Amino acid sequence: MTRFPDPAGSRAVLIGVSRYEHPGLPGIPAVRANLADLRAVLTDPVSGTLRAEHCVVVDEPGVPTDFGIPVTEAAGEATDVLLVYYAGHGVVDGQGRLHLTVSRTDPARPSVTALPYEVLREAMVDSRAAVGVLVLDCCFSGRATGPMGDEQGLISGQMDIAGTYVLASSSATKPSQAVPGATHTAFTEALLAALRHPDPPTLDALFDRVHHHLLARSLPLPQRRVMNTAGGLTLVKGPPSAAPPDGTPPAAGAPPTRWNRRGFLVAGTAAGLALGTAALEWMVNGGFDRDTSGSGGPSSSGSPAVKVTGAPSSGRAPADHTGAVQSVAFRPGGKILASGSADRTVRLWTVTDPAKPEPLASLTAPTDNVDAVAFSPDGDLLAGGGNDNTVRLWKTTAPAKPRLLSRLTGHTDAVFSVAFNPDSTILASGSADRTLRLWNVSDPAKPTPMGRPGTGHTDAVLSVAFSPDQSLMATGSADDSILLWNVATPPAVVGVPVPGHRNRVHSVVFSPDGKVLASAGGDRVVRLWNVTDVAHPARIGDPLTGHTDAVYCLAFTTDGKLLASAGADKKVRLWDLTDPAQPTPLGHPLVGHTGAVHSVAFTTDGKLLASAGADRRIRLWKVAR
Repeated sequence: MTRFPDPAGSRAVLIGVSRYEHPGLPGIPAVRANLADLRAVLTDPVSGTLRAEHCVVVDEPGVPTDFGIPVTEAAGEATDVLLVYYAGHGVVDGQGRLHLTVSRTDPARPSVTALPYEVLREAMVDSRAAVGVLVLDCCFSGRATGPMGDEQGLISGQMDIAGTYVLASSSATKPSQAVPGATHTAFTEALLAALRHPDPPTLDALFDRVHHHLLARSLPLPQRRVMNTAGGLTLVKGPPSAAPPDGTPPAAGAPPTRWNRRGFLVAGTAAGLALGTAALEWMVNGGFDRDTSGSGGPSSSGSPAVKVTGAPSSGRAPADHTGAVQSVAFRPGGKILASGSADRTVRLWTVTDPAKPEPLASLTAPTDNVDAVAFSPDGDLLAGGGNDNTVRLWKTTAPAKPRLLSRLTGHTDAVFSVAFNPDSTILASGSADRTLRLWNVSDPAKPTPMGRPGTGHTDAVLSVAFSPDQSLMATGSADDSILLWNVATPPAVVGVPVPGHRNRVHSVVFSPDGKVLASAGGDRVVRLWNVTDVAHPARIGDPLTGHTDAVYCLAFTTDGKLLASAGADKKVRLWDLTDPAQPTPLGHPLVGHTGAVHSVAFTTDGKLLASAGADRRIRLWKVAR
């Protein structure tokens, strides 16, 4: 049951250390903004739940008692909610015990120059508060220009505090991060984004949103320890009355931002028209912008200037997306494009003339973000999955009048990817619940699960793909691995996880002949694998490099000779894979998106490429073959 803190009986202590005297503990400048902005959100006069006088900020404590005493006092006063937040370096002693540092901490003498975690733990255990909430944004040692701690992460056993809900910034094997130049540390940035969400999150939802935010950015994932039933506690009543964190007021009529496998996405604005390598682009602004100037510019391949013309736009079309576009897919034949968005809708567009795309239909059945869309190979079905843990099937034989056929339920967390097998009889779905599910959709009005969920990944399944050989599948996961599967009832893992990526695997896709698997992820590279021997996949050549940030999506042309990749660096790259052993980049990256690119898709003939992303744009690129 959702409830808010009682302002009279609730207390908060926010502690942060950004400057250190010891050279072994570099400063973390972002911590000061963490404190100021977190306090502002929690005590906002409209949306906050805490009284300003009951939210104590301890900035730059010099000795352990500087924040040990305020925590003990707040613990003694609180009768409803006690919230303690700490951001800074964590250090461990020779026995592996965690200590929270102050500005004068000597990491060689943590027991006398830092606050033992046990002291904080005891203060919270002894409190009369009905609910304790402990938020730790720290690890054991720090490098302010990168990791804030070593690979040990936080010691889970030390986090157990009876009656307390604990959120920590990293897992047992990943360090926390303080991104150079960022306003906040990575974990607290995600925490603030979640608290500023238009839908007030419970503690359980808060953790999920923080997890998704960090997952999207290939940053260390948080952990939680729940020692009571406080998951329904809500710390804010709605979005704060102040401007959003980037200082840019939302556009009139802008929808709430939503969550998806790429994270918390803030709608942006696009720059002007840009022409890319061997391609002509038309920009989509939530729906499709029509260029009325007739102006163009030289492409990066050096081809002559091209004119883009179209009917004058009378403004935003009624069916335009108003949130980040997470996924795009072409219906076989290439005349219809589907898109799924953070505005909770699936849209269909006719792109018979790519210069004049038109909205065709809007499907508003989803109740949360739509993270993935896919057409069946026969074109009769459209699948959409998202943050409501559900997959929906629509009949698209008449694309202008799609009809909802069924809802596929069973996942216990967001559905991040969907794919049909080659004969359109099986649908696969991958989820943040770490499972792969197969559904028999021979009768799409009455789909049935094919046995138990497929297990093997230890974190979210971000991508699923069928091989042209209908008996084989691949999945990519936030656990940094790729698994190959036999399509069976239930699905079964073949061999061992495919090694190679050093970060989350955001996308996997088979070549049309089924011999090559392409994968991409948070380590900024695309890798190619020979999967003719599924039990022993072999790496093909060197990784495809060039992207400067996480690679989120891949797409092959139907002849397998061209691969598109795109991601957080806002660029789309094309690769000639005529000889997979010697892949060749084609010209310069295609530019124009002003936010991360979440999805790419080719038409059946490979002459048109669609890309979509966080800037709410879908862009169409005419590919010269």
